Amino acid sequence: MILLTLITPFMISRSHPNEKGSSLAAGGTVWTCLTRTLSIFSFVLLLKTGVAHGAKTDYIPCSESCNGGDVNYDLVASIRIMPMLNYTYKGRTYSSPSSSDETSTFMGPTMRVRPGQSLWIKLSNNMTEDIGPKPPTAQDYWAMLQNPGEHIKYQRYKRRVSDPSLMKVDEPNMPHGFDTTNLHLHGLDVQVHMFDPVGTHNPDAPHIGIKPGECYCYKFHVPDHHPGGMYWYHPHVHGSTAVQMWSGMIGLLYVEGPLEEELAHYGITNTQEFVIWDPAFKHVDKPTHNLEVDEFLMGQTTLSKVHPFLVNGVMNPTFEVHVGEVLHFRILCATIENENTFIVYPEGKEDQPWKESALPFWVIASDGVTFRKPRKKNIMVLSGGQREEVLLKFDQPGRYVISQQGIQGMQFFDMRGHPHDQILATIIVHDAANQNNVQTLSYPTIPISDMEFTPGYSEAEDIQAEDIAGSETIVFSMGANFDQTPFPQYYINGKAFDPDEAAFHAQPGEAREYTLINANHNAHPFHIHVNRFQVKEMGSELSVDTYPVLESVLDFDPHVWRDTYMVPPNGRTRIWVQYKNYTGKTVLHCHFLAHEDTGMMATLFIGKKDWVFRMREHIQWIVGCTLGVAMASIVFFSRQIGRQGESYSAVSMNELKSKVVD
Repeated sequence: MILLTLITPFMISRSHPNEKGSSLAAGGTVWTCLTRTLSIFSFVLLLKTGVAHGAKTDYIPCSESCNGGDVNYDLVASIRIMPMLNYTYKGRTYSSPSSSDETSTFMGPTMRVRPGQSLWIKLSNNMTEDIGPKPPTAQDYWAMLQNPGEHIKYQRYKRRVSDPSLMKVDEPNMPHGFDTTNLHLHGLDVQVHMFDPVGTHNPDAPHIGIKPGECYCYKFHVPDHHPGGMYWYHPHVHGSTAVQMWSGMIGLLYVEGPLEEELAHYGITNTQEFVIWDPAFKHVDKPTHNLEVDEFLMGQTTLSKVHPFLVNGVMNPTFEVHVGEVLHFRILCATIENENTFIVYPEGKEDQPWKESALPFWVIASDGVTFRKPRKKNIMVLSGGQREEVLLKFDQPGRYVISQQGIQGMQFFDMRGHPHDQILATIIVHDAANQNNVQTLSYPTIPISDMEFTPGYSEAEDIQAEDIAGSETIVFSMGANFDQTPFPQYYINGKAFDPDEAAFHAQPGEAREYTLINANHNAHPFHIHVNRFQVKEMGSELSVDTYPVLESVLDFDPHVWRDTYMVPPNGRTRIWVQYKNYTGKTVLHCHFLAHEDTGMMATLFIGKKDWVFRMREHIQWIVGCTLGVAMASIVFFSRQIGRQGESYSAVSMNELKSKVVD
């Protein structure tokens, strides 16, 4: 078959008739078209008969090991029954019943790796049991649209249709495949790993989608210069990400660096993880459990009956510290559909303005990148995917609370009660003078404001204006077509997600500017895979007088490196992205994951693409060529017949002339 593909053009070009004039032109057209058409179909047949089946993949038989790295992990996605809140919960999880740490009830194992090491992860999908929720259908969307229950201040330019069969369905962007999974290492500077195989340059490469009973071997190399810090992992199959994360499929990953040792040098040893999560649950009455993940449409609209903010899987957990001791929080905002604030109040004063009553804290790292000097704040607004490391020091004993508040109205079309205000955690501060273990406590050796740390990136690595190779605009918008599902529609640059369309391109090593535009009164956290950026400008048409927390959203530092950041409602965020040497097919998207699942994602291709044959790109040529061949054949053979008629007529006339002469 390979030989046929290679010699077909040569054979046909050598065999076309050697005619002159118009006959030669017609014959050349015929044979040229036949040559290319036959070559194309021979190539397609070649792919169909075996070459495509030999394509590289990182799927492995589950009986095989995946332990060739310096650090190796076996990660299992399964369905478990576990305690949750005051219920017995059954759902999808990375956790193992043999785990012993406090977060093992829902989070996966904590992974650790050092810069310069290879990291191999075997992901096994054991989610073989059929549990809810079921993916929503056009009927479900139609039924909900008859009485949405919430008022959306948005131009409704399409009327409701009278029957669900009349709904237009965007199948690729409908929520689906809730038991198919994969793995995303959020924030790490590693190989692109959304499409199979890891690091692929094939523009047609499919999403990694590990079905129940299948296994995948992820192979990464962490660069020598990788910043040490807090990262995390979660599933990222388009159409099922939100449901799986509402279920609790998340885990922490640390790239080890000098921060822990430097904190200890300053007398800071009380380090606690602080993982914020907003599951969407519903009550059920079943023999084995009474809590499950709610339907997608209920979670997306925050109408679920059990929809709290949890910290480390607990409602309002308690942390303890002593007067003068420094508490180090490693914060992950793992929310699926909500922003939240981090404000520290003396208990009972959380209703007062934070500018007047909130206690200050110091931020020492963001999104895994440590600062050289701490940054003092009294409020942070976090969105899904972001990480912050903060230091708190209390001068008075008592009870303090960490409050989520003030997001209502700003996040989604001025809806109040969405998301709700809530105490995230309580901190009990003991008087060290009354403690018997005062000798064992560790106190800071110098004021926090005077501390210095090894920065994840030096100031010399900041992106400069002259480094920018090009600028593009990325518009996040929402459609409200009542005759189309999913509803609402979520777009990037006016288009819903298409995995086969490379919407954005970049070259390794270059810096690019993106102006992120949010066209609606709707929050959108922006995340780009395996690359970091610096925020250079922000703005919003909304008023900080109406939404005071917006002032904190718009408070950015142009020197801080991020991998996730908010595009404010009716606003913009201008960023400079520094692309690394990792190349291939990846994505950028909104990190409100129900938005991403229903269209607000785009494919980004870094570097040079592999050449692939796409039949759809040749269809027009083949059809045109086929019609041309047919028409040319008709002309060619018609002329041949005409010539034969002319020849016979000439012979007859000569014979008549001979008879006359005789």
